[in-house]
Amino acid sequence: MRITILTNGPGELWGWVRPVAAELRKRGHTISLWILPCQFSSGHEREAGSLLGVDKLEGPLSASRIWHDINYEKTDRIIQLGGDIIFGLKMSKAANAPLTCYTYGPKRAYDDVKILTAYRKQANNIKGVQPIGDLTRDALDMDVTPSGIYGWNWPKIKNSPRLLIFPGSRPLIRHAALDWVCEVHECLKSRIPDLRVRALFSQFMPESELDQWQKAGLNPVRAGAGVAMRDADFALTQPGTNNFEMMHCGLPGLVVAPEKFLKFVPVSGIFGFLADLPMIGLTLRKIAALRIIKKWGGVISLPNRITSNKLLNEMYGDITPEDVAEEIAEELSDPDKLAKTSEELLKLSGSPGASSRLCDIVLSSNR
Repeated sequence: MRITILTNGPGELWGWVRPVAAELRKRGHTISLWILPCQFSSGHEREAGSLLGVDKLEGPLSASRIWHDINYEKTDRIIQLGGDIIFGLKMSKAANAPLTCYTYGPKRAYDDVKILTAYRKQANNIKGVQPIGDLTRDALDMDVTPSGIYGWNWPKIKNSPRLLIFPGSRPLIRHAALDWVCEVHECLKSRIPDLRVRALFSQFMPESELDQWQKAGLNPVRAGAGVAMRDADFALTQPGTNNFEMMHCGLPGLVVAPEKFLKFVPVSGIFGFLADLPMIGLTLRKIAALRIIKKWGGVISLPNRITSNKLLNEMYGDITPEDVAEEIAEELSDPDKLAKTSEELLKLSGSPGASSRLCDIVLSSNR
């Protein structure tokens, strides 16, 4: 069959499309990959897409160009793995092909669209949705193949904990966070002199930016998350797909969302326009963030949203580097607690094979 995949951001592309494309290739299907406009873009989406072995690669292009071009896509099945579903709906109508959508968050139900998600709790508010497991889990297993290892070597040393830092996939937030992360590191060194730190980047990160983090003493490396996370003791990160990656690797960590970085977080749609206005923009962003936190019962990380137990530590709002360093030092001082958290995260992970289950559903679907 001819299968078209629609996607957008870096997490969806590398965590969802990668295992699905591999499964479709294994089954002998032709794959067309369309990269939709995304406010969370890393700037490396096309480069990453070119490594997935697809037969046709389109985008990223402007919304108007994509909106025009999808009218001419000839395909048998459409899989939406991120991005606004209106693009998938239009392509489905133009090509007369069934549409299957995979999502972590709420989506409006459509009679002609099969909606899939990772976990039951994520599915509760979506009519007719089917949980199939997390595609990201399958992607992490791909990192441990020889082609997925980028010279990673971080041995365990007694009384010398390993802290993995995730600067994020978006350049604007990474640049803004560098000084803040340096302050956290300085505060930690006074509390844990033997602490070892590495900042994890994707294989697409330019050397020039790695140099900045190297000069700051944060030891930047490019490696697959499925390898790096399993060799760390604790992680410092922000809300996002890597929270699920930590869960699947059994890596305890602290998820932070400092209020001072709200202005750098992309916001879509008309609300995004209002949130960028002077004077009222930051206030609107705070209101939106609080609503999201309230909606999910006061938690911000994805694993904490699917369990009644707060497995990953969280800090958000008016927090300082000193606050973060103190929390990390306290966690690293209790190895037994870390080991228990790791076990609980792995139990929550679920079984592999979501990409295979998704392909079974897609290939058996009818218009």
